[in-house]
Amino acid sequence: MAGHRASQVANAPSAADTRSGWKEIAETLELDIITGKLHLREHLVEDDLIKRFRASRYAVRRALDEMHALGLVVRNQNRGAYIRDYTAQEVQDLFGVREILESAAARQIPMPVSDDFLRSLASLQEQHDAAMREGDYFRLFSLNNAFHQTLFSACGNTALNKAIAHYSMQVQPIRMQFVHNENRRKQTSEEHWEMIEALKRGDSKALARVCVQHLSVTKQLFLKGLEGKL
Repeated sequence: MAGHRASQVANAPSAADTRSGWKEIAETLELDIITGKLHLREHLVEDDLIKRFRASRYAVRRALDEMHALGLVVRNQNRGAYIRDYTAQEVQDLFGVREILESAAARQIPMPVSDDFLRSLASLQEQHDAAMREGDYFRLFSLNNAFHQTLFSACGNTALNKAIAHYSMQVQPIRMQFVHNENRRKQTSEEHWEMIEALKRGDSKALARVCVQHLSVTKQLFLKGLEGKL
């Protein structure tokens, strides 16, 4: 019993752990996925992470819990934690649902949108493009999320927004893979500006079409990569 209590004390959160330590670990691991240092199916060994970050076991486990909640990590009783992987059918299914949801949200946005909304969206995209030029991939990915959250919030359907956020989270490891792909980064920026232009024209059909195209390109690139591994 004494040994068990000592173990509990050793693994208990310190002030640093509960404040920011685990967040820094999670953000660093997320950046590793974005930059290609961590790959799909890669095993995340707690002891290795403890040594790497000089952190407590609590902080490492809390970071992995956060990544699991974000859909980045799968936790298995026998295998431990590892970066999520996908079959071709899972990719088709998840992106198919996203296409339905996001095109529906695009069509539900009341037109015309306000000038303030357009300025807000354009400002996010300008920051996105600046992060792209600077090679700040973590900020780039965060701004990409903010752009889409802002865009779809305009549909006014809270339940639909929650569904979009849920299924977007389900494919985060896939989306992260293409942040360091220069061609896809540039293409993403162009597609975002096309969405803004469609909003300016009040063209719901064009907006929905670009949203589906935006998803389809990433889906096809990932599926092509899967074929190359078979």
